[in-house]
Amino acid sequence: MAAAQSAKKRRVLIVGAGGIGRRHIRGYLATGRARVSIVEPDAARRAAVAREFSVESAFASLDDAGASRHDLAVICAPAHLHVPMMRACAAAGLPFLVEKPLAVTLDGVDAALEAVAAAGVLARVGYIRRIAPEVIALREQIAAGKIGTVKLAYLNASQEFPRYRPDYRETYYSRPEMGGGAILDAASHSFDLLIALMGRPTTVGGMYDRLVLEGSRTEDTCLVNIRFESGAMANLTINQFQKRNAATAEFIGTEGNLRLDHATLSFTNDDSGHWSESRDYMEGMVPMEAHQARFTLQARAMLDALDGAPCPLATLDEARLNLALALAAKRSWAERRFVDVADPSEAAA
Repeated sequence: MAAAQSAKKRRVLIVGAGGIGRRHIRGYLATGRARVSIVEPDAARRAAVAREFSVESAFASLDDAGASRHDLAVICAPAHLHVPMMRACAAAGLPFLVEKPLAVTLDGVDAALEAVAAAGVLARVGYIRRIAPEVIALREQIAAGKIGTVKLAYLNASQEFPRYRPDYRETYYSRPEMGGGAILDAASHSFDLLIALMGRPTTVGGMYDRLVLEGSRTEDTCLVNIRFESGAMANLTINQFQKRNAATAEFIGTEGNLRLDHATLSFTNDDSGHWSESRDYMEGMVPMEAHQARFTLQARAMLDALDGAPCPLATLDEARLNLALALAAKRSWAERRFVDVADPSEAAA
Protein backbone atom coordinates (compact mmCIF):
# COMPACT_ATOMS: atom_id res chain seq x y z
CA MET A 1 0.00 0.00 0.00
CA ALA A 2 2.80 2.44 0.91
CA ALA A 3 4.54 1.76 -2.39
CA ALA A 4 1.30 2.39 -4.29
CA GLN A 5 0.74 5.65 -2.49
CA SER A 6 4.33 6.73 -3.19
CA ALA A 7 3.87 5.96 -6.88
CA LYS A 8 0.93 8.39 -7.04
CA LYS A 9 2.99 11.26 -5.72
CA ARG A 10 4.12 13.89 -8.21
CA ARG A 11 7.84 14.41 -8.76
CA VAL A 12 8.48 18.05 -7.89
CA LEU A 13 11.79 19.75 -8.59
CA ILE A 14 12.55 22.85 -6.49
CA VAL A 15 15.10 24.95 -8.38
CA GLY A 16 16.96 27.10 -5.86
CA ALA A 17 17.18 26.21 -2.16
CA GLY A 18 17.45 29.63 -0.54
CA GLY A 19 14.84 31.11 1.79
CA ILE A 20 11.95 31.01 -0.66
CA GLY A 21 12.98 27.59 -1.95
CA ARG A 22 12.81 26.18 1.58
CA ARG A 23 9.28 27.53 1.96
CA HIS A 24 8.26 25.72 -1.22
CA ILE A 25 9.95 22.51 -0.08
CA ARG A 26 7.98 22.61 3.18
CA GLY A 27 4.78 23.44 1.29
CA TYR A 28 5.00 20.55 -1.16
CA LEU A 29 6.06 18.05 1.48
CA ALA A 30 3.15 19.15 3.67
CA THR A 31 0.67 18.17 0.95
CA GLY A 32 1.70 14.53 1.23
CA ARG A 33 1.35 14.41 -2.56
CA ALA A 34 4.88 15.20 -3.71
CA ARG A 35 8.28 13.57 -4.00
CA VAL A 36 10.65 16.53 -3.79
CA SER A 37 14.10 16.94 -5.32
CA ILE A 38 16.19 20.10 -5.41
CA VAL A 39 18.56 21.97 -7.69
CA GLU A 40 21.09 24.14 -5.87
CA PRO A 41 24.48 25.16 -7.30
CA ASP A 42 25.97 26.05 -3.91
CA ALA A 43 27.39 22.77 -2.60
CA ALA A 44 27.21 23.64 1.10
CA ARG A 45 23.62 24.85 0.87
CA ARG A 46 22.66 21.85 -1.25
CA ALA A 47 24.04 19.45 1.36
CA ALA A 48 22.41 21.34 4.24
CA VAL A 49 18.97 21.33 2.62
CA ALA A 50 19.29 17.65 1.68
CA ARG A 51 20.00 16.88 5.35
CA GLU A 52 17.20 19.07 6.66
CA PHE A 53 14.40 17.83 4.42
CA SER A 54 13.23 14.51 3.07
CA VAL A 55 14.33 15.20 -0.50
CA GLU A 56 14.81 12.37 -2.93
CA SER A 57 17.72 13.86 -4.87
CA ALA A 58 19.89 16.98 -4.86
CA PHE A 59 21.43 18.29 -8.07
CA ALA A 60 23.92 21.04 -8.87
CA SER A 61 22.14 22.21 -12.03
CA LEU A 62 18.90 21.91 -13.95
CA ASP A 63 20.75 19.97 -16.65
CA ASP A 64 21.95 17.46 -14.06
CA ALA A 65 18.40 17.03 -12.76
CA GLY A 66 17.02 16.01 -16.15
CA ALA A 67 13.96 18.20 -16.37
CA SER A 68 11.90 15.68 -18.32
CA ARG A 69 12.11 13.19 -15.42
CA HIS A 70 9.91 15.42 -13.24
CA ASP A 71 6.23 16.37 -13.20
CA LEU A 72 6.61 19.96 -12.00
CA ALA A 73 9.37 22.51 -11.49
CA VAL A 74 9.26 25.36 -8.99
CA ILE A 75 11.73 28.04 -10.09
CA CYS A 76 13.10 29.83 -7.01
CA ALA A 77 16.37 31.05 -8.52
CA PRO A 78 17.10 34.81 -8.65
CA ALA A 79 14.87 36.67 -11.10
CA HIS A 80 17.58 37.34 -13.68
CA LEU A 81 17.74 33.56 -14.27
CA HIS A 82 14.00 33.05 -14.75
CA VAL A 83 13.82 33.55 -18.53
CA PRO A 84 16.34 30.81 -19.48
CA MET A 85 14.85 28.46 -16.89
CA MET A 86 11.33 28.99 -18.24
CA ARG A 87 12.62 28.23 -21.72
CA ALA A 88 14.35 25.09 -20.45
CA CYS A 89 11.10 23.89 -18.86
CA ALA A 90 9.21 24.60 -22.08
CA ALA A 91 11.78 22.65 -24.12
CA ALA A 92 11.42 19.70 -21.73
CA GLY A 93 7.60 19.89 -21.69
CA LEU A 94 7.80 20.43 -17.92
CA PRO A 95 5.00 22.36 -16.14
CA PHE A 96 6.33 24.98 -13.75
CA LEU A 97 5.65 27.65 -11.16
CA VAL A 98 8.11 30.55 -11.33
CA GLU A 99 8.68 32.89 -8.42
CA LYS A 100 8.08 36.62 -8.75
CA PRO A 101 9.13 38.89 -10.33
CA LEU A 102 8.93 37.24 -13.73
CA ALA A 103 12.27 38.78 -14.75
CA VAL A 104 14.29 41.96 -14.24
CA THR A 105 13.85 43.35 -17.75
CA LEU A 106 11.51 42.54 -20.63
CA ASP A 107 14.43 41.26 -22.72
CA GLY A 108 13.59 37.74 -23.85
CA VAL A 109 10.36 37.57 -21.85
CA ASP A 110 7.97 37.53 -24.82
CA ALA A 111 10.01 34.87 -26.62
CA ALA A 112 10.00 32.74 -23.45
CA LEU A 113 6.24 33.12 -23.05
CA GLU A 114 5.75 32.16 -26.70
CA ALA A 115 7.88 29.05 -26.17
CA VAL A 116 5.83 28.07 -23.12
CA ALA A 117 2.57 28.60 -25.01
CA ALA A 118 3.85 26.57 -27.97
CA ALA A 119 4.84 23.74 -25.63
CA GLY A 120 1.38 23.79 -24.05
CA VAL A 121 2.70 23.34 -20.52
CA LEU A 122 1.00 24.55 -17.36
CA ALA A 123 2.79 27.66 -16.07
CA ARG A 124 1.97 29.97 -13.17
CA VAL A 125 3.73 32.67 -11.12
CA GLY A 126 4.18 32.61 -7.34
CA TYR A 127 2.13 35.56 -6.18
CA ILE A 128 1.17 33.65 -3.08
CA ARG A 129 -1.40 36.11 -1.78
CA ARG A 130 -3.72 35.01 -4.59
CA ILE A 131 -4.66 31.96 -2.53
CA ALA A 132 -4.88 33.74 0.84
CA PRO A 133 -8.45 33.37 2.21
CA GLU A 134 -8.78 37.09 2.95
CA VAL A 135 -7.75 38.03 -0.61
CA ILE A 136 -10.15 35.49 -2.07
CA ALA A 137 -12.94 37.01 0.05
CA LEU A 138 -11.96 40.53 -1.06
CA ARG A 139 -12.08 39.52 -4.73
CA GLU A 140 -15.41 37.76 -4.33
CA GLN A 141 -17.02 40.74 -2.61
CA ILE A 142 -15.76 43.19 -5.21
CA ALA A 143 -16.90 40.88 -8.02
CA ALA A 144 -20.34 40.64 -6.38
CA GLY A 145 -20.66 44.43 -6.48
CA LYS A 146 -20.67 44.92 -2.73
CA ILE A 147 -19.03 48.36 -3.03
CA GLY A 148 -20.35 49.16 -6.50
CA THR A 149 -17.78 50.07 -9.14
CA VAL A 150 -14.23 50.37 -7.83
CA LYS A 151 -12.81 53.79 -8.63
CA LEU A 152 -9.86 54.26 -6.28
CA ALA A 153 -7.41 52.26 -4.17
CA TYR A 154 -4.87 53.21 -1.50
CA LEU A 155 -2.19 50.67 -0.57
CA ASN A 156 0.61 50.75 2.00
CA ALA A 157 2.97 47.78 2.27
CA SER A 158 5.78 48.78 4.62
CA GLN A 159 7.89 47.05 7.23
CA GLU A 160 11.33 46.90 8.83
CA PHE A 161 12.73 44.52 6.22
CA PRO A 162 16.11 43.90 7.92
CA ARG A 163 14.26 42.48 10.90
CA TYR A 164 13.01 39.64 8.69
CA ARG A 165 16.07 39.40 6.46
CA PRO A 166 19.10 40.56 8.47
CA ASP A 167 21.27 39.21 5.64
CA TYR A 168 19.62 41.46 3.05
CA ARG A 169 22.97 42.99 2.03
CA GLU A 170 24.20 39.58 0.85
CA THR A 171 21.02 38.55 -0.97
CA TYR A 172 19.38 39.29 -4.31
CA TYR A 173 17.44 42.09 -2.58
CA SER A 174 20.41 44.46 -2.61
CA ARG A 175 21.20 43.87 -6.29
CA PRO A 176 19.01 45.56 -8.93
CA GLU A 177 20.34 43.22 -11.62
CA MET A 178 18.90 40.28 -9.64
CA GLY A 179 15.42 41.74 -9.15
CA GLY A 180 15.71 43.26 -5.68
CA GLY A 181 14.33 46.47 -4.27
CA ALA A 182 11.06 48.05 -3.22
CA ILE A 183 9.61 48.15 -6.76
CA LEU A 184 10.62 44.95 -8.55
CA ASP A 185 10.47 42.77 -5.45
CA ALA A 186 8.20 44.18 -2.73
CA ALA A 187 5.74 46.21 -4.83
CA SER A 188 5.09 43.38 -7.24
CA HIS A 189 2.72 41.72 -4.75
CA SER A 190 0.66 44.92 -4.57
CA PHE A 191 0.79 45.32 -8.34
CA ASP A 192 -0.56 41.78 -8.69
CA LEU A 193 -3.45 42.56 -6.35
CA LEU A 194 -4.29 45.71 -8.30
CA ILE A 195 -4.11 43.97 -11.67
CA ALA A 196 -6.37 41.16 -10.42
CA LEU A 197 -8.95 43.56 -8.99
CA MET A 198 -8.74 46.68 -11.17
CA GLY A 199 -7.62 45.40 -14.55
CA ARG A 200 -4.99 46.65 -16.95
CA PRO A 201 -2.81 49.58 -15.85
CA THR A 202 -2.24 52.15 -18.58
CA THR A 203 -0.26 55.01 -17.02
CA VAL A 204 2.15 55.20 -14.09
CA GLY A 205 4.04 57.91 -12.25
CA GLY A 206 6.48 57.12 -9.49
CA MET A 207 9.45 58.15 -7.40
CA TYR A 208 11.83 56.02 -5.39
CA ASP A 209 15.10 56.14 -3.47
CA ARG A 210 17.25 54.34 -0.92
CA LEU A 211 16.49 56.43 2.15
CA VAL A 212 17.77 54.26 5.00
CA LEU A 213 19.04 50.72 4.31
CA GLU A 214 22.82 50.76 4.16
CA GLY A 215 24.77 48.35 2.02
CA SER A 216 22.07 47.98 -0.64
CA ARG A 217 22.18 49.18 -4.25
CA THR A 218 18.39 49.08 -4.57
CA GLU A 219 15.67 51.45 -3.42
CA ASP A 220 14.01 50.89 -0.05
CA THR A 221 11.14 53.33 -0.67
CA CYS A 222 8.71 54.02 -3.49
CA LEU A 223 5.60 56.10 -4.13
CA VAL A 224 3.63 54.98 -7.17
CA ASN A 225 0.46 56.36 -8.79
CA ILE A 226 -1.38 54.23 -11.36
CA ARG A 227 -4.21 54.86 -13.81
CA PHE A 228 -6.16 51.88 -15.17
CA GLU A 229 -7.90 51.22 -18.46
CA SER A 230 -11.26 51.62 -16.67
CA GLY A 231 -10.31 55.13 -15.56
CA ALA A 232 -9.86 54.03 -11.93
CA MET A 233 -6.75 55.10 -10.02
CA ALA A 234 -4.49 53.71 -7.29
CA ASN A 235 -1.79 54.99 -4.98
CA LEU A 236 0.87 52.66 -3.55
CA THR A 237 3.34 53.51 -0.79
CA ILE A 238 6.17 51.22 0.30
CA ASN A 239 9.10 51.69 2.64
CA GLN A 240 11.24 48.93 4.05
CA PHE A 241 12.59 50.55 7.20
CA GLN A 242 9.62 51.62 9.34
CA LYS A 243 9.14 49.82 12.65
CA ARG A 244 5.41 49.14 12.32
CA ASN A 245 4.54 46.38 9.87
CA ALA A 246 1.85 47.85 7.62
CA ALA A 247 -0.11 45.92 5.01
CA THR A 248 -3.26 47.82 4.11
CA ALA A 249 -5.27 48.02 0.91
CA GLU A 250 -8.47 50.05 0.76
CA PHE A 251 -10.72 49.83 -2.28
CA ILE A 252 -13.19 52.67 -2.71
CA GLY A 253 -16.27 52.08 -4.81
CA THR A 254 -19.37 54.00 -5.76
CA GLU A 255 -21.38 52.18 -3.03
CA GLY A 256 -18.89 51.62 -0.22
CA ASN A 257 -15.37 50.74 0.91
CA LEU A 258 -13.52 47.47 1.52
CA ARG A 259 -10.30 47.55 3.53
CA LEU A 260 -7.78 44.76 3.96
CA ASP A 261 -5.45 45.27 6.94
CA HIS A 262 -3.09 42.30 6.99
CA ALA A 263 -5.69 39.48 7.16
CA THR A 264 -8.62 41.54 8.46
CA LEU A 265 -11.23 42.43 5.84
CA SER A 266 -13.64 45.27 6.72
CA PHE A 267 -16.60 46.88 4.95
CA THR A 268 -18.56 50.10 5.30
CA ASN A 269 -21.09 52.00 3.22
CA ASP A 270 -21.71 54.99 5.52
CA ASP A 271 -19.84 57.94 7.05
CA SER A 272 -20.10 56.88 10.69
CA GLY A 273 -16.35 56.42 10.94
CA HIS A 274 -16.82 52.77 11.90
CA TRP A 275 -16.60 49.59 9.87
CA SER A 276 -19.99 47.90 9.73
CA GLU A 277 -18.46 44.48 9.05
CA SER A 278 -15.04 43.09 9.93
CA ARG A 279 -13.44 39.64 9.93
CA ASP A 280 -9.91 38.54 10.78
CA TYR A 281 -9.07 35.57 8.56
CA MET A 282 -5.99 34.76 10.67
CA GLU A 283 -7.66 34.95 14.08
CA GLY A 284 -5.92 32.64 16.51
CA MET A 285 -3.10 31.84 14.09
CA VAL A 286 0.62 32.60 14.40
CA PRO A 287 1.44 34.97 11.49
CA MET A 288 4.57 33.20 10.23
CA GLU A 289 2.89 29.80 10.49
CA ALA A 290 -0.10 31.15 8.58
CA HIS A 291 2.25 32.51 5.92
CA GLN A 292 3.92 29.12 5.54
CA ALA A 293 0.49 27.48 5.32
CA ARG A 294 -0.17 29.55 2.19
CA PHE A 295 2.73 27.79 0.50
CA THR A 296 0.94 24.50 1.14
CA LEU A 297 -2.24 25.96 -0.36
CA GLN A 298 -0.27 27.13 -3.37
CA ALA A 299 1.36 23.73 -3.74
CA ARG A 300 -2.04 22.04 -3.64
CA ALA A 301 -3.31 24.45 -6.30
CA MET A 302 -0.46 23.50 -8.64
CA LEU A 303 -0.82 19.78 -7.96
CA ASP A 304 -4.56 20.03 -8.54
CA ALA A 305 -3.90 21.86 -11.81
CA LEU A 306 -1.65 19.02 -12.95
CA ASP A 307 -4.71 16.81 -12.48
CA GLY A 308 -6.81 19.12 -14.65
CA ALA A 309 -8.40 21.44 -12.08
CA PRO A 310 -8.68 25.19 -12.77
CA CYS A 311 -5.72 27.10 -11.33
CA PRO A 312 -6.30 30.40 -9.50
CA LEU A 313 -2.65 31.49 -9.50
CA ALA A 314 -1.25 34.36 -11.56
CA THR A 315 -0.60 33.64 -15.23
CA LEU A 316 2.57 34.46 -17.14
CA ASP A 317 0.73 37.19 -19.05
CA GLU A 318 -0.40 38.82 -15.80
CA ALA A 319 3.15 38.64 -14.44
CA ARG A 320 4.51 40.17 -17.64
CA LEU A 321 2.10 43.09 -17.23
CA ASN A 322 3.22 43.34 -13.59
CA LEU A 323 6.85 43.56 -14.69
CA ALA A 324 6.04 46.15 -17.37
CA LEU A 325 4.29 48.25 -14.71
CA ALA A 326 7.31 48.04 -12.37
CA LEU A 327 9.76 48.98 -15.11
CA ALA A 328 7.53 51.85 -16.21
CA ALA A 329 7.40 53.13 -12.61
CA LYS A 330 11.19 53.13 -12.52
CA ARG A 331 11.42 54.90 -15.85
CA SER A 332 8.90 57.48 -14.71
CA TRP A 333 11.15 58.70 -11.91
CA ALA A 334 14.32 58.49 -14.02
CA GLU A 335 12.73 60.70 -16.68
CA ARG A 336 10.52 62.78 -14.36
CA ARG A 337 7.34 62.06 -16.33
CA PHE A 338 4.32 59.77 -16.49
CA VAL A 339 4.86 56.63 -18.56
CA ASP A 340 2.38 54.72 -20.67
CA VAL A 341 2.47 51.10 -19.55
CA ALA A 342 0.69 49.96 -22.72
CA ASP A 343 3.73 50.84 -24.84
CA PRO A 344 6.26 47.97 -24.61
CA SER A 345 9.10 50.28 -25.66
CA GLU A 346 8.37 52.51 -22.66
CA ALA A 347 8.37 49.66 -20.17
CA ALA A 348 11.39 47.87 -21.60
CA ALA A 349 13.96 50.57 -20.85
